[in-house]
Amino acid sequence: MERMIPLATRFHAKYEPIPIAGCWIWTGAVKESGHGVIGLGARKDRLDRAHRVSYRLHKGEIPRHLNVLHRCGVAACVNPEHLYLGTQKENARDMIAHGRHYLPDNRGERATWSKLKEEQVKEIVAAKATKKKGTGTALAARFGVHKSTIYQIWAGANWTYLKLDK
Repeated sequence: MERMIPLATRFHAKYEPIPIAGCWIWTGAVKESGHGVIGLGARKDRLDRAHRVSYRLHKGEIPRHLNVLHRCGVAACVNPEHLYLGTQKENARDMIAHGRHYLPDNRGERATWSKLKEEQVKEIVAAKATKKKGTGTALAARFGVHKSTIYQIWAGANWTYLKLDK
């Protein structure tokens, strides 16, 4: 049976110290947010963010209601000297102060999950004026969406940023 490499050993093999800044930059797996992640043990065990693991390894447990924040503002940094505990409100403030509060514009067709284009939505809105029975179902079949999607557009619940005449 193969032995598991201890978490501390695996952790210390996955960062690169940056002498001038003092950051320890995570070189293992990274989430979209830029935070490193590491497995906590066997495959059945979950992942955790590397900066949280660093905090626990070097400073102790993290109280349930607190987050681990970065003094340096570098999401990939796992240097325990750059980490401190804070509330969710302080974490949000810190994120904004360090310019890490990017929110993508997922409106309309910019959303990766969107099945419709703006021109199709305009056509759907225009078709509502016909008041012909079965129009919503026919449009749903034509555009490959559920009929509730058509009705939500007609009700003004979706694609509202287009400011279409209803």
